[in-house]
Amino acid sequence: MNNPEPGNLLPQGRPVAFEEIEEALQNAAGETERRLAGTATLVIAGSAERLAEAAAALDQLSDIGVRTVLISYGENPEPPVRVSLHAVAVEGLCAEYLNNAVAALRLSSLPTLVWWRGGATSTLDGLAALADRLVLDAQDPTDVWAQVAALAEKTAISDLRWTRLTRWRALMAHCFDLPDVLAAASRMRSLRVEGADRHTARLFAGWIASMLRWPRGQSYEFREKAGGAPIEAVTLGDGSQELWLHLALTRSCVETSARVHGVDAVSRIVSLGDQGLAALIGEELRIRARDIAFERAVAASKGMR
Repeated sequence: MNNPEPGNLLPQGRPVAFEEIEEALQNAAGETERRLAGTATLVIAGSAERLAEAAAALDQLSDIGVRTVLISYGENPEPPVRVSLHAVAVEGLCAEYLNNAVAALRLSSLPTLVWWRGGATSTLDGLAALADRLVLDAQDPTDVWAQVAALAEKTAISDLRWTRLTRWRALMAHCFDLPDVLAAASRMRSLRVEGADRHTARLFAGWIASMLRWPRGQSYEFREKAGGAPIEAVTLGDGSQELWLHLALTRSCVETSARVHGVDAVSRIVSLGDQGLAALIGEELRIRARDIAFERAVAASKGMR
C-alpha cells in the first residue's frame, strides 16, 4: 500500500513535532474554542484510505465539541504530525505505537470514543482500556467480532453496522407490540435477509436470534443484492405468517408489513434516516452506555454464514 503525501488527512493543519502537539493546540484556540474542545476525544484509527473517508465525513459535522485525533497506519515510528484548531493528524504510524499515541493525545479526564476502522486486532485490548466507548468499523469484522465479549469487559462497544441497523431493528421490534404477533413469534423460525453486505445480514440475524431466543445453530438465508444497500429486505415467518421489511423505491424509507393470523394486514412506511458516515458517528458520539443488545447479537451470530 502506498503511503499518501503528508497532510492529506488534515490539509488545513500545520506540521509540528509530536512533543509540541499540546502547545500547538493551545496556541491555535482562543478561550471560547478551548472550552468547546474540552468535552471529549474522538480517536479515529485505520488505513490512510479509510481515514481520509472518515476525515471527509467529520467535515460535515460542525461544533461537535470534541478533540479529534486521526491516526493512519504505516511503518514510521516518528510519523509526520499536523495540528489544526481542534484536530491532530498522525500519518503512517507503526501499529505497535498506536496505543501509546492514543494515551498521549486523548483528554484523559474526559470521555474518549475510539472509531476503529480496521487494522491489527492485537491493538484492540490496549485501545479498549483507553476508551470509554469503542466503535468498530472494519470492512471484514469476522476476527474482531470474535473478540467482542472480551472487549466488552473493558469498555462499551458497538459497531457502525449496528448503528446502520437502528431503524430496521426498531421497525421489526414495533411489530411485536401487537399481542397476536408476539404470540406467533415462538413459531417464527424462518429468516431471509437480502442485501449487499453479508456481515450486516449476519448481525441482524444474530439480533433476531437473541431476541426470539432461537437455539444455537439456527440458520438463516442470505440473498446477495450486489450494488445495493447493506440490507434491502427482511422476511421473518413460519411459512403461513410473516413480517416483512423492505427498502422503498425512494431508497430513503423502509416499508413494513405484517401478515399474522388474527391480525388485519398492517403496513407502514418510516424514514430510514441519514445513513452517511457523518450522521452515524454523530449518533455514536451521543451514546455512553454499554450496548448489551449488540453484544448478544454478535454472540448469537457466531457460526452464521
